[in-house]
Amino acid sequence: MTMAKRVKGDNGGMVNNELHTLFVDRISQLPDHLIYHIFSFLPTVYIVRMSLIAKRWRHLWLSTPFLYFEDFCNITFDKKVKKQDMVLNFPTNFFRCRELCMKIQDPLIVSFKCDTTYSFASSGIATRQIDEWLSFAVQNKVKELDLHVKQYRLPQSVRSASSLTVLKLSEVKLVVPFPPTFPSLKVLSLMCVDSDNKSLQNLISGCPVIEELFLSGSSLGYLDFTVSGTLRSLSLSRVDLTDQWLDGLISGLPILERLTLKCYKLKNICICSNSLKFLSIVSLKSIEAVLRTPNLVWLKFACGSDCSIILVEAPNLLEANLYFAYRYMDETSYSALVRLLSNLNFLKKMMLSILKEEVLIFPETIRKKCSSPLSNLKHLKVNSYNRLTKSAELRDSLLWCAPSVETLEIS
Repeated sequence: MTMAKRVKGDNGGMVNNELHTLFVDRISQLPDHLIYHIFSFLPTVYIVRMSLIAKRWRHLWLSTPFLYFEDFCNITFDKKVKKQDMVLNFPTNFFRCRELCMKIQDPLIVSFKCDTTYSFASSGIATRQIDEWLSFAVQNKVKELDLHVKQYRLPQSVRSASSLTVLKLSEVKLVVPFPPTFPSLKVLSLMCVDSDNKSLQNLISGCPVIEELFLSGSSLGYLDFTVSGTLRSLSLSRVDLTDQWLDGLISGLPILERLTLKCYKLKNICICSNSLKFLSIVSLKSIEAVLRTPNLVWLKFACGSDCSIILVEAPNLLEANLYFAYRYMDETSYSALVRLLSNLNFLKKMMLSILKEEVLIFPETIRKKCSSPLSNLKHLKVNSYNRLTKSAELRDSLLWCAPSVETLEIS
């Protein structure tokens, strides 16, 4: 950013002169805590590079509490330099410089993130280097740890990091022979981890105050764990579980507010919860869902089979987003869809997403023998993922479906 400075001319007056335009480093004038906040959005390598041109940053990068190491996707190196080697060497050298320059006391680390597509599982040297990074972070009371390193085995130093409040692991190898010590951990996210049910149960049981749990695409087999009643948000995506286990798990979570299920083996679920407010269910197959959720205010329901059924007891529900991945419709399919929508007849606002517009163009035979399924709906939005060719027919069908609608948006 530039700023024109007024300077004295030969006659003693003040003049504006483009030659005296100064380039002012506005960011460096900010207080430390704001500069550190900016650092939290940047990979650490960019912070180090910026220190070469911004005097104020020459020492701040050494004490930043936010560390983010990645694959240098947008940086070009000399052809002789292997990018994979730089992914390892840069953090190692960074920590050495930091230790040398912060001899008295190293500041606490708020966040440590390492995101790489490389796998170092076959390299003992690389594994020891990553172990050292994490040991350094743990020694400096790291609060948030986000680790994505393929097939890297999580070390004991992390499993005993009592300062952690957020732990996010992706594609790592997770072996937890006994419950860890995470007295402050509130957020746990496991994405495509290589582990087993015993390790998962041990890990979760070591989180007595956990509030958010995310599991996605793991190789755990059918889930079988219990979790602290402090949980407020649960997301299960592309994992195997049984209907009975899920029902039992949810009934033991008295303050659960958010639940996301993207599990294709669910068949018949019954969710009973007085605390649940936000619910998302995604299934590519036929599913029957009974929801007894008196305080639910938002619902997403996506299914790929016209045999799906949803029964809802949610008097406070404000909005529902429904996605129908149906490709072929016959009279039986339309009848089933009318029944499904009729179970949400109390709603005032709804969004429908479809692959084909024919899904919502109810034939005359259905309109004659069935009542309008959404007679109380006031606001309806329809999204089609394919180009509309029968807009007039679709609008006419929707007006039959929701005769009291006040706003109708089709896109």
